[in-house]
Amino acid sequence: MANIKFIPPQVGPITDYSVRALHSGPIWLLIKDAGVLMTALPYLPMIFQPMKKKNDNIKQSTSIRLQSIRDTIIQAILLILELILSILFLPALVSFPGILFIGLAVLSLLIILLIAWPTQGPRVVESKVDDKETLRRSQQHPSERWIFINGICTGSTGLQQNIDRLSLLFGRKILGIHNESYGFISDLLECLLQRCLSYNTMDVRIACEVIRDRLVDLEVKKVVLIGHSQGGIIVSMVVDYLLAELSAEMMAKLEIYTFGSAASHFHNPPTSPNTKIVTTTTTASSSPSSLPCTIPHIEHYANEYDMVPRWGVLYATAQLLTNRYAGEVFVRTGASGHLFIDHYLDPMFPLSSSEKTEKKENTAKAAAAPAGGKKGVAGAGNSDGDIRGHHHRAEEEADNYLGAIVDVDMEVEMKRRSVIVRGKSSLVDGNNRITAAATGTNAHNHHAAAITAVNGTGIVGGAYGTINGMANEEERMVFAVPGRGKTVRELSRLWRYLGGEVPEN
Repeated sequence: MANIKFIPPQVGPITDYSVRALHSGPIWLLIKDAGVLMTALPYLPMIFQPMKKKNDNIKQSTSIRLQSIRDTIIQAILLILELILSILFLPALVSFPGILFIGLAVLSLLIILLIAWPTQGPRVVESKVDDKETLRRSQQHPSERWIFINGICTGSTGLQQNIDRLSLLFGRKILGIHNESYGFISDLLECLLQRCLSYNTMDVRIACEVIRDRLVDLEVKKVVLIGHSQGGIIVSMVVDYLLAELSAEMMAKLEIYTFGSAASHFHNPPTSPNTKIVTTTTTASSSPSSLPCTIPHIEHYANEYDMVPRWGVLYATAQLLTNRYAGEVFVRTGASGHLFIDHYLDPMFPLSSSEKTEKKENTAKAAAAPAGGKKGVAGAGNSDGDIRGHHHRAEEEADNYLGAIVDVDMEVEMKRRSVIVRGKSSLVDGNNRITAAATGTNAHNHHAAAITAVNGTGIVGGAYGTINGMANEEERMVFAVPGRGKTVRELSRLWRYLGGEVPEN
């Protein structure tokens, strides 16, 4: 069974959190962010690990495979070129006259653009899945719009592969917004500028327009936005702009899911000044009305040894304790890799786990099917036995992840909440202990949902479960910890969309 660390949503009044830009200047943020990025670089070799074997059950044309190989070669060339240019930058700046240096810099940029040009394509593309079952399912959700924004080092071919896989997985048409790549180093520099200077790249501007048009459309009832890697930064920036433009009613159509996110913040303000919990839960028993935030559902998925989220979502939630980062975080402990399909979708939501149960009248196939009676997408030339074996392994992977009981990151949770409480004279005494005013007996106390004074047994019920004896007996207090004793299947909302399904609120 997989080991999954769960970082609960932030709890507390909106005034307890803010973004870093309100406390530091952009240059200082840029320096600090670059320093954090340097600490994550040792995990760079693990971006492509573990290497996965080609899945023969997924159809892929020869032209697509050749384009993928071409894009990989281009990315390797760009990496080598940009490394050389980075090493020569300072010597050239000191040695060459200003005009000559500028000319060489412009020439270098033009060469990079020229090399990267074959990997570029339309800025907005649609999934191209000809699977009849997927097309049928997509027609059952006319009021939904699904949008995906890719991450670093992804060409137009990679984007198409990503949205096609999402379409097969969730039974919806997927709209892809291409976050163009000009090499690994260039992409990282762009991430720094977006995080620290709020630099509105073309990708951000296009994404903002596309998503806004869907949210204001009266015929659209739900917009599901998925971001991978740098796509998480773009999603967070788009949310900032849309929150300033659109009404809470329009923003309530939005759901956000990120994988390996590089974003440093995520906003999700409450729908009213009296809202006590500023990020929502996505458990099946909850609804937007019970925890009323503007965006009803936000989830983040990350691998522990993936370099990008160690700089992004994992750093922002674990180290920047008063930083606004809305949503729940699911971390595969001990896992590495950054590729969207190989290292995120396949281990968490395998393709066959999205397939519906066989029709009852097809008794022969139902009897031969593996446990759960689920079917997959077959590739040409595969026998039924081979396909069933592949699907059985995929089902085991899905159960391994979704069935895992999460390990709540108590260190982060206690640090986060102690920062909220500490220093508030009405909530702590001279020894920083919780006072009676901080308990749930005060209906007007905005910490009542998070902090509860208890008797000596130290038992308290939480929105996601209960904890027993977690608090120091001397303090005689305990937090209602979200997620304790629950499985990923019980906490995650995204998996409920698999195979064209619709989750209950």
